[in-house]
Amino acid sequence: MTVGMMAGLNLGTILSILLQDFVLSTIVSVLIGMFIGYWTGKPVSLMASIDGMLAGLMGGMMGAMLGEMVNRPNTITVFVDIIFLFVILILFQMIHEETGTKKIIGRMGNAGFVTIVVGIAVVGLLLKLENNSAPEIKDSNEHIHIQSTSASEPIEENNNRKLK
Repeated sequence: MTVGMMAGLNLGTILSILLQDFVLSTIVSVLIGMFIGYWTGKPVSLMASIDGMLAGLMGGMMGAMLGEMVNRPNTITVFVDIIFLFVILILFQMIHEETGTKKIIGRMGNAGFVTIVVGIAVVGLLLKLENNSAPEIKDSNEHIHIQSTSASEPIEENNNRKLK
């Protein structure tokens, strides 16, 4: 379920941003998410395959919706990729724990924790860079325009006040 959901979410977000076609990106990400969910659940059981397929379907739809709504595509793409890596790392840790092949963690500490800290730093840096590069919009007019709702000409009023 985890792999199907994260694959569908990640792929749906990226495809929706790249293709600029909500329907096509939803269909492709749902189908690939369902395939990956089935493929990763098949060695476990039929129930795991069905769970993986449904999680891939849901992840693909949510990813396509997310990609369609964002106004900072670079930031959200990096964010979703980092979340994908973090979740897969945690999944591998759980698999090693359940199978009894858990490795001793070195001086760096928990690999998932390090990944999320680095991920937060990268997303924060991207947000800072995007905010610094955004152009400022200033209004050079020092008067207020009021548009009437009737078919008559607009009313212009000069209050000699600066807009805040």
